[in-house]
Amino acid sequence: MNKNPFYNQNELSDEGGGNLDTPFGNVERQNQELSRKIKYLKNSELAMLNILEDVRELEKSLKEERDRDQAIISSIGEGLIVIDRDYKIALMNERAKELLGVSFEEAMGQNAKDIIKMYRGEEILPDKERPVEIMFKTGEPVKVILEDNFYYQTISKKKFPIILTTAPLWGRGLIGAVVVFQDITEEKALSDSRNNFISVASHQLRTPLTSIRWYAEMLINGDGGKLNKNQNEFTNQIYSAALKLNETVNLLLAISRLEGKKMEMKLAETNLEFFVKDIIKGLKPLIKYKKIKVNVLFDKNLPKKINVDASILNQIFTNLLSNSINYTDDRGQIEITIRKEDNNIVWSIRDDGIGVPDDQKSMIFNKFFRANNAVAKIPNGTGLGLTLVKALLERLGGKVGFESPIGWINKKGIEEKKGTMFWFTTPIA
Repeated sequence: MNKNPFYNQNELSDEGGGNLDTPFGNVERQNQELSRKIKYLKNSELAMLNILEDVRELEKSLKEERDRDQAIISSIGEGLIVIDRDYKIALMNERAKELLGVSFEEAMGQNAKDIIKMYRGEEILPDKERPVEIMFKTGEPVKVILEDNFYYQTISKKKFPIILTTAPLWGRGLIGAVVVFQDITEEKALSDSRNNFISVASHQLRTPLTSIRWYAEMLINGDGGKLNKNQNEFTNQIYSAALKLNETVNLLLAISRLEGKKMEMKLAETNLEFFVKDIIKGLKPLIKYKKIKVNVLFDKNLPKKINVDASILNQIFTNLLSNSINYTDDRGQIEITIRKEDNNIVWSIRDDGIGVPDDQKSMIFNKFFRANNAVAKIPNGTGLGLTLVKALLERLGGKVGFESPIGWINKKGIEEKKGTMFWFTTPIA
């Protein structure tokens, strides 16, 4: 037996391993713990280096993306401004600085309304009508086109016509707006010159055309003596051509005024029955020449007079009725109905003419569009009439539409589907 007072059987256990509870064991345990910590720190250091490397790569990528975006923004030919919900300017590109005559440092954080004044023509635009304000309310992009007649005025009082698009900037909700605008001084000058030319030329044509139309009408009515068959046919051709040219002149004048925002509303009391009959009387020679039957129906509840711009209404009604006459065959029929519905007058003109092809109905109000069957029947045409009708009705606060084909009862009492019915509404002012 070992007489060593320090002897402990457990010291020789565990395959000769020492007891960790001894002083030597404590040192061993501390060494192991220290090794683990050193290893952990090395792993942490390696992980941190990896993270730092990832951060550097991310910063490099973000910088490249920022530089690329900045290069794109700087190269845009239009002015670009980014503003927040308080209208404070957060970003401008080089073109915007050039057009507005301010540096980014001067504009940064400033209210865009203080940097840019907006006008419609000669009148300053109320805040509630600013495109950005409308966009903030609706959350939808807003476009301003040449015909809107908008202008920017800079701090230096420089004023120039613009077109623009403003789009929402989303973050946690609607946080701002991106405004892209363009100086259209040259385009505006060209448009004004074109409109002025059309207006002057059309006015110069009106007087001789009126004379040709009147004299042709007098000859047709026998005021200059009885015409033989050939003379009557030639005179009707002259009258028809003068009528078409007169319609084109009126069309060009109306479009010129609409595009130039020069068409002012001149409301006046108008007797509906007299108004309709006067237009039909003006088209009587063509109706008579084609032997078309025209029937007019007035609703019993219809007011005798309405407050309306008679000149605009005349263009709308004459255009639609002329179309019905032109695209209805000889000995055809036209039915005109005017009735009251709520606070509107509903006008309808239905004919048993050529109708509108199904595959072309969606384009009927497009500028310069003419349906294939319309071109086949009358090759010469501008394709602007229905476009003008729609624009004029929007000016009046009304609507327009059509149905084709529609039902007609023939002489045998059988319903036939043919022709077209155009309808439009005008508010009772």
